[in-house]
Amino acid sequence: MQYCLRCVYPANSAVPLTFDEQGVCSGCRVEEEKTKINWPERRKLLKEILAEYKAKAKGPYHCIIPVSGGKDSLFQTYLIKEVFGLNPLLVTFNHQFNTQRGIRNLANLVRKLEVDHIRFTPNPDLVRRLSAYSLEIMGDMFWHSHCGIYTWPVQIAVKYKIPLIVWGEQGFMDLGGMFSHYDMVEMTNKFRVEHGLRGYDAKDMVSKKHDISIEELSWAVYPSDEEIEEVNVRGIYIGNFLPWDHVKQTELMIKLYNFETAPHPRSFNLYENVEDFVSNGLNDYLRYLKFGYGRATDHAAYEIRRGRMTREQGIGMVKKYDHVYPNDIKIYARYSALTERKIIDLVEKMRDKRAWEKRQGKWCLKDPVWNHIDDEGTNAVRLPKTGRSKYILNPRRVKPEPNEYTLM
Repeated sequence: MQYCLRCVYPANSAVPLTFDEQGVCSGCRVEEEKTKINWPERRKLLKEILAEYKAKAKGPYHCIIPVSGGKDSLFQTYLIKEVFGLNPLLVTFNHQFNTQRGIRNLANLVRKLEVDHIRFTPNPDLVRRLSAYSLEIMGDMFWHSHCGIYTWPVQIAVKYKIPLIVWGEQGFMDLGGMFSHYDMVEMTNKFRVEHGLRGYDAKDMVSKKHDISIEELSWAVYPSDEEIEEVNVRGIYIGNFLPWDHVKQTELMIKLYNFETAPHPRSFNLYENVEDFVSNGLNDYLRYLKFGYGRATDHAAYEIRRGRMTREQGIGMVKKYDHVYPNDIKIYARYSALTERKIIDLVEKMRDKRAWEKRQGKWCLKDPVWNHIDDEGTNAVRLPKTGRSKYILNPRRVKPEPNEYTLM
């Protein structure tokens, strides 16, 4: 397996990436762009765009911000309302795998920033069936959440004729360098289906076996081109206008608004996906079973690229956390009426043979990243370590509170 000589990403990354002649991945190279971009000019451009939409707003809301109760939700709302002076409408799709901390963070966001908020909860029984079906066909029980996040805010934009949607960072650019900051990429339905939903749109989730009809999936159907054009809906990413760094941003939100962090058994990062217990638990573990790497790989790559962690430290974190069995699998097993063994078995056929092989009847990683700690060329592309985050490297271990996980 080829691994980036600067960070820890493998060639079979679930997020599209490439390697250059020095063995450095596209995610690392796109991160380098941040040192070359004229950010004051980008910030000025963002201010002009926001002022334009504020001036031509036909109602009380100048834009929509999709929020979940996580760290980025708070920062986006703070930036748009408190720094740039717009009145946003916050829109949440309730995926229903909530944590108590996430619920409190969302309530705290709405209350302290004094904003209006719409939260949509789809039929819980439908979500249960959808989750089981998506687990079966794609090894991901969170399709409904991905779809709701990428679809429901756009439906609200069309319904209330609010043309501007302000997203945070472009995740595929941030992790794998799928796009460049110079592309100034904006949110599109094409990206939503092909990457956000991994090729499965609402019509693909209709199932007689699971009793799922298209009528039940009205919230999952993206508005037509005609509806989009009538309102001129536009989705911009703040990460194209500011040097996005969720560590520094989260630390600011903790200081200003007491954002609640939480421990995650899947990694060393205490504030990623605080609002849900599946995407940083069972769902991420299934990604590890499929591709041979998990959430700690994402987090380590991010910290290495920003000079807060050495590659050796990052590899240590990957080895320590990526394989950890998730404690929320028991909750999902009861919820879905599947056994833990059945849940794991459903993804067995999806194992990436580039990463996995069977030895004496047991799946083993063929060539883990810790085999590549001293690969030739590593030192030539190494980044200097310039700092560290107290929230990352010295986490305060917090025991999960009673009833931390909340279905609904």
